[in-house]
Amino acid sequence: MNRILVTGASGHIGTELVNLLKARGADFAVMSSRPGSAAAGVLGIPGDFADPASLQRAFSGFDTLFLLLPLVPNKLELARNAVQAAKAAGVRHIVRSSGAGADAASPVSLARLQGSIDQLVVESGIAHTFLRPATFMQNLVNFSAAQIKGGTLYAPHGDGAQSLVDVRDIAECAAVVLADPAAHAGQAYTLTGGEAFSNAQQMALVSRAIGRPVAYVDVPEAAAVEAMQGMGVPAPLIGWFMSLNHVVKQGWAAGISGDVAALTGHPPRRLEAFIAENVAAWRA
Repeated sequence: MNRILVTGASGHIGTELVNLLKARGADFAVMSSRPGSAAAGVLGIPGDFADPASLQRAFSGFDTLFLLLPLVPNKLELARNAVQAAKAAGVRHIVRSSGAGADAASPVSLARLQGSIDQLVVESGIAHTFLRPATFMQNLVNFSAAQIKGGTLYAPHGDGAQSLVDVRDIAECAAVVLADPAAHAGQAYTLTGGEAFSNAQQMALVSRAIGRPVAYVDVPEAAAVEAMQGMGVPAPLIGWFMSLNHVVKQGWAAGISGDVAALTGHPPRRLEAFIAENVAAWRA
């Protein structure tokens, strides 16, 4: 018996994961502050990360928790609520969507945050598995489409390369682990693509696919901070995003892991194929 509760089900990873779990006939439900918004044929359970009592009620009766927390200023507090509720509710295994490079002792603030949350899970004594994905290919559509349509991508990344990963591969890895969590207990999987590209190389691929030039312009870090402030991004998130930008610029995001292939049985999806699927998003 392995009854699964999925959190973060309406996000990019969660949406793909729910579709996979449905297709595979898994015994699962999703937690949401709006349970009526669950996908058709999926049981929605009310719960709110900011309300510990609601979490304990939501988690009760489930064996395995897929823990995907929102990126918000109080993320660590919400994580503590979730882990304590999982312990109280008798959850037997936590599969957590963490982040590449997660380490509670990291000098990189976002990696330190992710590592601190992973540490909370470890210290709970609950069996666990960590999925640590790199930056998503989907960000080129979800966050960069307007700039790409305008002909120029701006970012403070210098010539740093990234091994971007497709969200569909992350979800497939999660589905594999959730199907037999005991087989993956104590493991941490780094989920990357199979290739690393600089922003200039990424835009060259996009340019070729859409039939018009898209340039990449490196911008000073101060300009990136000012732009995020202008968009109303909370200060803690600006700090985390800038720490990630620094990782990319230093070339530390170019590492390639074999964990996607090991878990799914196929190579990671290629960036060139992802771009070919999404040309409509960037055509002006």
